[in-house]
Amino acid sequence: MCARTAEAPELPPWEHGKPFDYDAFISYTHRDRPVAAGIQKAMHRIGRRVGRLHALRVFRDATDLTASPDLWAKVTNAMDRARYLIVVLSPHAVTSGWVNKEVAHWLRKRGPDRLLFVVAGGRLVWDEAAGRFDPDRSDVALPALTEPGVLVAEPFYVDVSDDAPWDPSAPMFREKVTDLAAPIHGKPKYELASDDVREQRRFRRLRRAVLGGLILLTICAVAAAVLALVQRQEAVHQRNEAVAQRLVVEAQSMLAGTRPGGDVRAIQKLLAAHEIASKPDEGALLDALIARRDEVTVLEGTAPVREARFSSDGQRIAASDGHTVQIWNANNGQLLSRTVIEQEGEVDAVAFSADLRRITSGGDDGTVRLWDTTTGQPITPPLIGHEHQVYDVALSPDGQRIVSSGWDSTVRRWDAVTGQPIGPPLTGGSQNVAFSPNGQWIVSTTGNAVQVWDMNTGERIGEPITGFEGPVESVAFSPDGHRIVVGSGRIEGTVQIWDLDTHQPVGQPMTGLDTKPGYEDEVWSLAFSPDGQRIVSGDQDGTVRLWDATTTQPIREPITGHEGAVSSVGFSPDGRSLVSGGQDGTVRVWHADPDTSIGRPVIKPSERAEIAAFSADRRYIVTRSGGIMQVWDTNTGQPIGQRLIGNPEAVKAVASSPDGQQVVTGGEGSIRLWRTDTGQSIGDAITGHEGPVRAVAFSQDGQRIVAGGNDGTVRLWDPTTRRTIGAPLTGHRNAVKTVTFSSDGHRIMTSDSDDIRLWDAATGEPIGEPMTTGPVQAIAMSPDGTRIVAGGDGVQFLDGGTNQRLSWSPPTGTSDTVHRLAFSPDGKRIVSGSHDKTLQLWNADTGEPIGQPIAGHEDAVWSVAFSPDGRYIVSGSGSSYYSDTTVRLWDAATGQAIGQPMTGHRGTVQNLAFSPDGRHIVSDGGERTVRLWPAPAAWKDELCAKLPENMSRSQWDAWISPDIDYVAVCPGLPTAADDAAH
Repeated sequence: MCARTAEAPELPPWEHGKPFDYDAFISYTHRDRPVAAGIQKAMHRIGRRVGRLHALRVFRDATDLTASPDLWAKVTNAMDRARYLIVVLSPHAVTSGWVNKEVAHWLRKRGPDRLLFVVAGGRLVWDEAAGRFDPDRSDVALPALTEPGVLVAEPFYVDVSDDAPWDPSAPMFREKVTDLAAPIHGKPKYELASDDVREQRRFRRLRRAVLGGLILLTICAVAAAVLALVQRQEAVHQRNEAVAQRLVVEAQSMLAGTRPGGDVRAIQKLLAAHEIASKPDEGALLDALIARRDEVTVLEGTAPVREARFSSDGQRIAASDGHTVQIWNANNGQLLSRTVIEQEGEVDAVAFSADLRRITSGGDDGTVRLWDTTTGQPITPPLIGHEHQVYDVALSPDGQRIVSSGWDSTVRRWDAVTGQPIGPPLTGGSQNVAFSPNGQWIVSTTGNAVQVWDMNTGERIGEPITGFEGPVESVAFSPDGHRIVVGSGRIEGTVQIWDLDTHQPVGQPMTGLDTKPGYEDEVWSLAFSPDGQRIVSGDQDGTVRLWDATTTQPIREPITGHEGAVSSVGFSPDGRSLVSGGQDGTVRVWHADPDTSIGRPVIKPSERAEIAAFSADRRYIVTRSGGIMQVWDTNTGQPIGQRLIGNPEAVKAVASSPDGQQVVTGGEGSIRLWRTDTGQSIGDAITGHEGPVRAVAFSQDGQRIVAGGNDGTVRLWDPTTRRTIGAPLTGHRNAVKTVTFSSDGHRIMTSDSDDIRLWDAATGEPIGEPMTTGPVQAIAMSPDGTRIVAGGDGVQFLDGGTNQRLSWSPPTGTSDTVHRLAFSPDGKRIVSGSHDKTLQLWNADTGEPIGQPIAGHEDAVWSVAFSPDGRYIVSGSGSSYYSDTTVRLWDAATGQAIGQPMTGHRGTVQNLAFSPDGRHIVSDGGERTVRLWPAPAAWKDELCAKLPENMSRSQWDAWISPDIDYVAVCPGLPTAADDAAH
C-alpha cells in the first residue's frame, strides 16, 4: 500500500509553551515491534542537532517502561506527558486490547488534534460522512476509531507496509517518517530534511547509476531484437544474456546486503542466470559459494521466528512464530509439516520440547498454553495466573514442567501434565527464563540482574547476579548446569559466562561485536554447544557469532545472512551445525566448523598429512601421515577401507591401483602390496632392488607395477603372482626419480636427474636413445605417449617416437623456473606453472605458447591440472613467505580467472587434481593438510542444497522474466506454490 498524502496537522499556537516530557508516544502491539523500533530510531535521528542525543523524545514501552504490577497507570502517565500520539495500525493491532485502550484514552483526554497514524499492513478507508474510519471496508481500524463523529476530519497517516525491515537509513522509509516528524518539530518538511541532503544526493546518484545501467542493458537487448527481427533466435539469445547479467548483478547485491531480497532469492536468481545464459558467469556461482560458505540451507517462513531448534536426534528442525509450527527434515531441508495453532491475540514467547512434539506459548492475554505440534490442538487448558502479558516460557528437559515469566514481575512454575501451578509465584523475574539441563534449577532475568532458583522448592540459590552493562536480553545454561552465559547491553552488547557454584564471572566479557550501521548491540539469543566448549550468540544486527567458552575469544568471523535480529540460536546434537531463527522470517542452518574454507579437510586438522600418490585416472589418492596411509575416493571425498600402517622411515614411494583396492609402497630395496579394505600387507616385501625404491606406479589395467630405484634400474612386477616380469630395465646412470605408464599402457616413461627414457611396456625394450634434458623440475607425458614435456630452466618438448627435442622455450630470467606441467585430456595443450607467478598454455604439437602468460597469483605457481573435460585449469601457489597459498580456477579457452581465489591452505599448494567426474578438486598444502574443493560441475548442486524449494512460476515471472519459459533450476527440489510468491 502507498502512504496517504493528506495534509499534516498544524501545531496549535496555544500549546507551544506547554511543558511535556515526551514529544511523542508510540502505541503498538508487540507483533509490530520492528515497525515501532524503526519509527523511534528514525525520529531520534531526523533533524538531530550537533550535541543532542536525540532530535525528539519518543516514548516506546520496550525502551522506556519497566515492569510493574500497575502497568496501565504507568502507560497513561507516559501518554499524558507526551505532545503527540503515534499509533501503529495493523491486523495485529486490531486484536490487541491495549492499543485500542490507549487510543480511547487519548481521544477522551486530548481529542484527535495530535493523533498521527502509521499503517503497517492492511486497509484503512475513511468515511467522510460519518467522520470516522469505515469499519466494514477497513481491516486495521481500531474500534475506538470507528465510532461516528470520533474524528473531525480524516487524520494524517503514512503507510509503511512495504518498507520492511523499517531501516531508518532506507530513503523511502526515512521520508515517510519525516512526514510524521515535521508537525511534531513544528517546521516545514523541507527544513527538517536539510540535514539529510548529502545522503539523499548520494542515494540519488547511486540510483541513477543503477537505473542507467539497467536502461542501457534493456536498450541493448531491445536494439538487438529490432535489428534481428528476421533472426529471432539471435534476438532471444541477446535478451537472455541481458537478463542473465541483470540477475547476476541483482543477486550479488543481495548477497552483499546492499539490496533487499535475501539469500534464497539471490541464489535462485544466480541459478536462473546460469540456466538462461549461453555462456554463464560461473565465477558468480563460486563467489556465492564462498560468500555463503557457512550456510547449509535457508528455510523460509512468513513471520518473525520466535524459536528454532533441532530435535534431540538431530534429524528434524522446528520453528514457530507463535501461531504456526513448521518442521523440516534437517538433512535435506524439506518441509515435513506445517501446523496452525489457534491462539487468539499476540503470542510473545514459545518453547519446544526436546522431541518437538509439544510447544508451549505465552501470550499478551497473560495465559500460558501447551500444544500438540502435530495436530495444533491444546494439550491442557490455558494456564492462568499472570496478571499481564507473558514475556518468556521454557519447557523442562523431560517435558514435564513449564516455567514462565511475565510483566507482572513474577516467575511461575507449572505442571505440564495436569496444567496446575507448582507452588506460589516467584517474585523478582519478568523477562528471560531457562531450565538447567537436569531440570532442577531455573534462571530468570529482570533488568540488569539474573536470579537462579530451585525448581522444586522455589527457593533462591544465592544472591542475584548483577553488574551487567545494560539490560539482560538472553540467558542459557551450560550442558553440565554449572555455568550460565548471559547476553546484555544496548549500546555495546556483551556476552559473559558465570560460574553458578561461585557466582563469579568466568574469563573476560565477550565484546567487540562490530554491529552494522543503524543497529544497537543487543544479544537476543544464546546457546552452549553440546560439549560446553563453544557458545553461539544471535544479535540484533543480524549476525551469528561463535565464541570459545574457555578463552572467551571469538572462534571465527561473524556469520552473516539474516536481514534482521536473530531471535533464536542453537546447536545440533552433534555440535557440527547451528540453527538460527530471525525477525526476517527465515530459519538458517550453518556449519559450526571454525574452518571457514569451502575446501573441507578430508582428515582431522590434528592429523597432518600430504598427498603421497594419485591413481592413474585421479579417482583415488593416497594420503600419508608418517607411516600411516589412507586411500580416498576423490568423487565422494570418503576414505576407502582401513588405514595402512607401515614404517614411516621405510616408505619412500606410494601408488594406488586404478580401483583403489590396493596400494604399493617402495621401501629399502623392496616394494610391498597392501589391501585397502583390511589395511593389511599382502604377504612379505617383494625384493629385487639394491637400495631405496624411489618411484612406483600401477598400469591403467592394474595388472602391472613399475618401480624405479636408487640403483638406476627399473623393474616390472605382476601384483597377482608377486613375480618380476622380464629382466630389469637398465640404462639410467643415476637414481630413478619418476616412473609412469602412458594412458594406453603401451609405454613406460622413466627419468633421473638428467635423462628421460621410454620403454616398450610389453617387451621391456628401450624406445630410442635417452633424451638428455639437464636438471628437470617437472615432467609430463601426453595421454598417447607420443609427446613428452620437461620443465626446469625453460620448457622442452620431446617427440616420444624419435626421442628428439622438438623445441625449447628458454627462460627469460632466473625466476622463470617451471615447477609443474600438465597435458589437457585430448593431449593438444599443455599448461605450465612457474616461479614467476604465472601460468602458460602451450601448443603440444608445435611447442609454441598460446596467448600471453596467465597472471593472477601473488606467489610462485607450484601445481596445475586440467579438468577431465579440458574446460578448466586449476592452479595452486605459495612460497616460503606464504603470502598467496590459494587455489584458483581458470577458463582454459580464454585464460580468464573464474571467481575469486579459494583460501584455506596455510602453506604452499604442492599437489592438486580434479576427480574423474569433475565435481571435486583435491589439494595438499605445505602445512600438511589435504582439502577437497567443489569443482565447477558441483557448484550448482552445492547452491541448490542451500534452498528449500524452487521458485514458483509467478515468482519466475516477477523476478526473472515473464517472456522466458519457466525452468526448475534445482531438479531435485519441489516447486513453490504460486500463492507463496512475492
